[in-house]
Amino acid sequence: MKRAIGILLLLALCLSLCACGEKKEAAEPAQAVGGVDPVTGAWQGQGGCYRTESITLPKGASVRFCREGHIYAMGNPSMGETVVYRDGEELFRYAGMAFTVSRGEEGIWVQDEERSENGNTLVLSLYSFEGAYQETLRLDLPADCFSLGMAAAGDKLYLKCSDTLRVYDREGNILCVIPHEEWQGDLLLGGDGELYFREERKSGSGGVLSTIDVDNACFTELFTWDRGFVSSGDGESPFLQILPEGIFRMDREGQTRPLVLWDECLLSVSGVTETGSLGDGRFLLGGLFAEPVLLLPAQPEDIKPRTMLTLAVLPTQDALDTEPDPTTYYANVVHSISAFNAQSADCYVKLLDLSEGASLSAEQALMKLNTQILSGQGPDMLVLNGSLSPFAFLRQGLLRDLKQDLEADPALSPEDLVLARAIENDCGGLYLMADCFSVETRLGLWDRFGDAWGWSFDDYFRIDAEMSDGKMTIYNLTRDYFLESSASRYLRQAIHWKDGTCDFENPDFVRLLEACRDLRETPEDPENMIFGWNLMGEGLIATDLVMLNEATDLAKECRRVGRSVSVIGWPTPDGSCGTDFTLSYPIGVMKNGAHPELCWQFLRYCLLHAERAIPNYRPLLEQQLEEARHIDPNEERDMWYDGLTSPITEAEISQFHTLLGKVEHTTLRDDTAMAIIREEAAPFLAGERSAEDAARLIQSRMSIYVAEQGGK
Repeated sequence: MKRAIGILLLLALCLSLCACGEKKEAAEPAQAVGGVDPVTGAWQGQGGCYRTESITLPKGASVRFCREGHIYAMGNPSMGETVVYRDGEELFRYAGMAFTVSRGEEGIWVQDEERSENGNTLVLSLYSFEGAYQETLRLDLPADCFSLGMAAAGDKLYLKCSDTLRVYDREGNILCVIPHEEWQGDLLLGGDGELYFREERKSGSGGVLSTIDVDNACFTELFTWDRGFVSSGDGESPFLQILPEGIFRMDREGQTRPLVLWDECLLSVSGVTETGSLGDGRFLLGGLFAEPVLLLPAQPEDIKPRTMLTLAVLPTQDALDTEPDPTTYYANVVHSISAFNAQSADCYVKLLDLSEGASLSAEQALMKLNTQILSGQGPDMLVLNGSLSPFAFLRQGLLRDLKQDLEADPALSPEDLVLARAIENDCGGLYLMADCFSVETRLGLWDRFGDAWGWSFDDYFRIDAEMSDGKMTIYNLTRDYFLESSASRYLRQAIHWKDGTCDFENPDFVRLLEACRDLRETPEDPENMIFGWNLMGEGLIATDLVMLNEATDLAKECRRVGRSVSVIGWPTPDGSCGTDFTLSYPIGVMKNGAHPELCWQFLRYCLLHAERAIPNYRPLLEQQLEEARHIDPNEERDMWYDGLTSPITEAEISQFHTLLGKVEHTTLRDDTAMAIIREEAAPFLAGERSAEDAARLIQSRMSIYVAEQGGK
């Protein structure tokens, strides 16, 4: 914790120096020409000159493989059959619920399975590449063997199972069984026609590629890679490595050279984990969370100059430990960048990973950012969450007030944004923009809370005293949890950043500390766990924590309870609204960046095209609610569906609108201020000092911190 405080203080100090220095003249607009020589127009990039082109697949279909310029896809199995497509046109229908389809030298293998108490039988049906049925092969598997995929290479069939690779000859005779780590690895057909075993450490974090030695029933490591994904290549190189900066050709020794660098071609392609060769330098790019696109050779004149805008991100420390690729950790942001770049004729947004693929710690990354800002070379925009708090930037006046852009927009106004008031309340202006949000709140039964939209500490203790043994007011409640949730909200009224003052040495804050001490803890442990879908409706808990991630979630949660529900949020000292907005990847624009006025183009696009959570753009939110009015209760839904199954009612819409009107704050908070409260409250909670002493020490430390960071 002290290390985190040190980082933030260091950032604040450097930003103070930046603010005190002379203002750098705004940079002249520079056009991003990528790999094109601005004088001659010739290509000078390290990689090739490429463009992308979208493709359309039948609804529900997904690509399975490419061959001789054709794209083969499989539709979602339904109604007892599976459809296989070639270049978007139906090729044939398989009378069964196929697991997958695979490419072989002789044709297309359709994989199905029959299960019984004695074991599993893999049913492999072979069709020609023109769709004609050829034959069926049945392979008996042990009872504990689960088939996860198959491939054909040469005269052998390779079956990837849960913890083994089983290799068969063309007649179905078992040749060898090679063990591997359970549920790990998959089969990769290289551009050289050889089959390999690919084991990823973690998505985007490298892995091991091995050859398959059938004679000796083992894998032989070919090479390892540290970043990105390794996929199938073509006749020029057996593999391709997919990295955030582009795609690289890779040989059998793991040596690479660039095929295409995104920035050189001014391309944004997100979510790519697999490639397929279509011949003539053309590739199909795709992945589980990526729309398939074609990568096609282009001419330099196809790349039109645009102004480069940079958006910097710093993943949280936990993410740096597990997800070094920011295009994975910030998948939603990357998707927005890609969509914007695909349609913008003026600007090209580039994502900057301040951690440099986790090679820098959070402290080092912040120092690098400070240096860039001091030299006038800072990014145009910042994603301000996680390790990158907005408050140091706000207090040094480094962020652009986006209200000027919003008011100058002929088609938008502050009233169009659900979050405008809450962001202004917490930031002193519209210094952040988020295209969508979720709502963090608590529900209680109407019989207990009525039309209240909040509850006080006194309400909490009164209700908790009424709860019998084995029942709880707040599930998994601890003193740390209560202090964190209550004090983070109290900061809003206690700190006045503009004049550099604060007030914690008062009866209200003392009451907050005492409430934290006096509460009945109900931590989750083996002796104190409650399971069930409707605990509040059954009376086992008095309030229930919910995250509303979609516009219809409040209606869904209320229906789940089955009784009239009040939306009360977290208890507050005065009983005011304890519900907050959680911003999805809020973005701030650097006031002294190279192109602050152009950043609104990107933010505007994100607002108008939000595709996740609850849209900040009110007309888009209303559109979602209108669609919910017409939900078909007879529509077929898969077993994982967790939404409304009948039309939303006007009463449910009204309750949701009222809630949005009540919420006045976001979950943004100053982590350094919270750390001070936690450190000084700990001895009080341990019985080593009084609440008044704790409040006095917090006031003393906070006064120094706020004076340094606040008023000028």
